Amino acid sequence: MLRNYFRIAWRIISRNRLYTLISVASLALGICGCIVIWLVAHYELSFDKFHPDANRIYRLGNARNGIKSSYIIPPMPDVIRRTVPGVEAVTTFFPFRGSPPVTVPAVGKKPATQFSTRVADQDPLGDYIIADEGWFRVFNYQWLVGEPVAMRLPFTVVLTEGKARQYFGPLPVESYVGRELIFEDSLRLRVAGIVKDWKANTDLPATEFISFATIDASFLKDKRHMDDWAWHGGGPSWIWPQCFIKLAKGVDTGGVSARLQAIGRQVVGSTPKRPFQVMLEPLADIHFNSDYSDDSTRKAHLPTLYMLMGIAVFILILGTVNFVNLSTAQSIQRAKEIGVRKVLGSGRSSIMGQFLTETAVITLLAVAVAALLVSPVMAYFREYIPAGVHFRLLEPSTLLFLLAITAITTLLAGFYPGRVLAGYLPILSLKGGAAQGGKEKWLLRKSLIVFQFTISLVFIIVSLLMGNQIRYMLETDYGFKANAIVTVQDSYGMYDTTTTIKVLEQEFKRLPGIAEVTREAKAPIDWGISVTSVERKGKKDITTGVSLYYGNEEYIPFYGMRIVAGRNITRSDTLTEWVINETATRALGFNRPADAVGQLLYNNDKAIPIVGVVADFYLESLKYPILPIVIGHVPGFEHSLGIKLASAGKSPEDVKKTLAAMEKVYKDVYPHRPFEYAFLDETIANLYETEQKTAALVRVVMILAIFISCMGLFGLALFTARRKSAEISIRKVLGATTADIATLLNRGFIGLVLLSLLIASPIAWWLTHRWLQDFAYRTPIAWWVFPLAGAGAILIALVTVSFQSIRAAMANPIKNLRTE
Repeated sequence: MLRNYFRIAWRIISRNRLYTLISVASLALGICGCIVIWLVAHYELSFDKFHPDANRIYRLGNARNGIKSSYIIPPMPDVIRRTVPGVEAVTTFFPFRGSPPVTVPAVGKKPATQFSTRVADQDPLGDYIIADEGWFRVFNYQWLVGEPVAMRLPFTVVLTEGKARQYFGPLPVESYVGRELIFEDSLRLRVAGIVKDWKANTDLPATEFISFATIDASFLKDKRHMDDWAWHGGGPSWIWPQCFIKLAKGVDTGGVSARLQAIGRQVVGSTPKRPFQVMLEPLADIHFNSDYSDDSTRKAHLPTLYMLMGIAVFILILGTVNFVNLSTAQSIQRAKEIGVRKVLGSGRSSIMGQFLTETAVITLLAVAVAALLVSPVMAYFREYIPAGVHFRLLEPSTLLFLLAITAITTLLAGFYPGRVLAGYLPILSLKGGAAQGGKEKWLLRKSLIVFQFTISLVFIIVSLLMGNQIRYMLETDYGFKANAIVTVQDSYGMYDTTTTIKVLEQEFKRLPGIAEVTREAKAPIDWGISVTSVERKGKKDITTGVSLYYGNEEYIPFYGMRIVAGRNITRSDTLTEWVINETATRALGFNRPADAVGQLLYNNDKAIPIVGVVADFYLESLKYPILPIVIGHVPGFEHSLGIKLASAGKSPEDVKKTLAAMEKVYKDVYPHRPFEYAFLDETIANLYETEQKTAALVRVVMILAIFISCMGLFGLALFTARRKSAEISIRKVLGATTADIATLLNRGFIGLVLLSLLIASPIAWWLTHRWLQDFAYRTPIAWWVFPLAGAGAILIALVTVSFQSIRAAMANPIKNLRTE
C-alpha cells in the first residue's frame, strides 16, 4: 500500500508542476531559514553547558551607584573562603583582553620561537589568565600531567595539551613539564602541568594558566594590589580580578547572597549615599548577560536569539500556508478521484494517508533544496552569524533536526487538506459537486492570505521604523568631534610605562599625515576607565556616582568638547583638578554650570577642585542616558592615544600611507605587539552593531515573507483565473473590457491586503514601541510609515495578481467556451 501511495503521489506532483514548484519553493525557503536559525540558536545556547556542576557555579559581580561590574575587590575571595559557609570552591583570576607575545627559548639546535597569543576577534578573554589552584577545583579539567597544587608555586604555568603542542611540537605530554616559556621578554615561567583541552563551546577559553603566586614574586605586583579594600574601580580591566565560586550541593543561594551582602557592608562600606551590592551571576547567564561591564566574554543578545526562533516559526508557517491554500484550492479538481476511491472501498484514513504521503514527498523535496541552500545562505550572511556556527549535514543532531522538521512540516501542511479531501461525500463528488463546505474553504483561503500579508506588513512597518531610529542614532551630534580621528587603545598597559607612551606620542606628531595627538586612557565614546563616587560637602552633603575619564591637557580641545564654564585642565604630574559635565553639575546640586567652578569634590577623602564644566556628550550608545562625568589628568593611566589625521584634501590612498607610517613607528617602539587601531566614527557605528544587524535581519525576513506570500498569491490567482475561465469568457462576449475583468479579479485580493494592514498596524506599533523602550533617546513613531507600508503591500499584490488577471482577460473566449 505504501508503495502505491508514493506512485500516486508522484503522478499527482508531476501533473501539477507549477503548483508543486510554488509549494516546494515556499517550504524550502521556510525550512532553510529554520535550519540556519536553529544552527545559530543551538550554538549560542550550548556555551558552558558541558560542566558537570554548571548549575552550582556562579561568578561574583558587584554594583555601585547602579553600575554593574564583573570585577571584584581583590581581597574578597579570600574572605569568602574563610567566612562563607556552603561554598565548596573559590577561584580568583585576572582576565586579559590582549595577551603579550610568548617566546619558547632555544633548545639545542632548535632556535627560539616567538608566538603571538592574541586572537582578538575570536577570543576576547585572551589565551592566558593568571589564576589560583581554585580554578581547577571550580571547573572540571582532566589532568594529563601534574595536579592543581602546582599553581601554588611562583613562576609556573599550566598549559592545555593543544597549546603545549603548539609551543613545543608533537611530543609525549610528560616531556612538556619543566620546559620554559618567556612572556613579554621578561617573565620566565616553567611548565608545571598539562590538562586536556575543552572541546565544547565556552566563554572561558583560556589555554595558559599562570600561577597566582607569580604576582607577588614578579613585576606584576606593581599593578595588582591584592590587599586593597579601597574599591575605586580605577585602571584598566586587568587591574581587577574576577571570581567564581562553586556552591556545595543543596546550598540555597539566598543564604550565600545574604552573607556576601554583609561582607560588602562590613569591609567595603555600603550606605544610601554609596550603595554597594554583591551579586551571584549563574554561569549559564554569562554568555547573554550584558548588564555587567565585562571585557572578557563575547555577549550574545538573548532577545535577538528568541526573535530569530520566532522568525523561523513564522517563515515555516508562511510556506505551510501556501501549501494549504493551493491544496484546498485544488481540492475541487480531485473531487471525482476521491468519490471513486470511496465507492471502491477507501476509508477516511486511507485517503488521508494518501494525501499525507503526497505532502511528505513535497516536504522531502523542499528539505533537500533547503539543505543545498544552507551553505550559500550562511556564506552570504556570514557577517551576522557567529564564527563557530557550521552546517554539517551528517552530524546526528543535524539529521535529527531535519527529520523533526520534515515530520512537523508534513503534519502542518498535510493534515487539514487531507481532512478536507477525506470528508467529501462520494455521491456529490461523482456528480461534480464535491465541495461541500466550499464557502468555508474559500473563507479559509482568504483568512490564510490575510495572515500571510499581516506578517509581511508587520515586518515592513517594523523595518521602516527601526531604520528611522538607527538613522537618528548615527546622525546625532555626540558632543565631540569624531571625523578623521584614529584611536590606538591600550591592550597591554600592564607592561607599559608613561615614558614609552610619550615617546610614541612624539613620534606620531612628527609624521606628515597627522594633525594632532592626545594622550588618554579612553576615547569619549566609551565607558570611563572606571565608575566611582564623588561627594560635595556643604549644608547638605551630596554624593553621586561618576564615570572617570583621564586625558592630558590636550584631551578636551582635541575632541572639540565645548567648555560652558571655567577652563580646561592644565599639565600636571598627578590628579590636581577636575572638569565635569553638565549632568554632573545637576547631580551635585548646582543650579548653573558656573556655580560648580571652584568648588571641591571629595573622592576617597581627597579634595579636588572643579576648574571647568563641559557640555554633555554621549559616552555610549543612545540606549543609555548621559551619566555624570569627571575628566582629570593622571599620567599613570594615560596609555592610549587619540590621533587626528590631516584629512583635508587627502585621498584614501594618502590615509593608507599615513596608517602604514604609524604602524612602522609603533613597531619601532613596541616591536613585539600588533598595531591595533580604530576610527572613532566607526567605533560609534559599532555601538549599534546589534541594532543594525537586527534591522538588517528584519529587512531580509521582510523580503522573504513578501516573496513567499506573493508566491502563494500568484498560485491562487492562477487557480482563480483557470476556475473562472468560462465566466470571464462570457463577460467578454457580453462586452466587458480587459480592465473590467482585471478589476473584478483583483478587487478581492486588494481588499484582503487592506484588512491585513488594519490587523498589522497595531501589532507593528506595539513591537516597535517595545523595541524603542531600550533607548534613552529615541525618535517618535512616525504615522506616515503605516499608510506607506500599506500602499507598498497593495502595489506588490497588484503586480503579483495582475499578470494572471490580464492574461486571463486577454484570452480568446472562443477557446474557453468551445467545450460548453
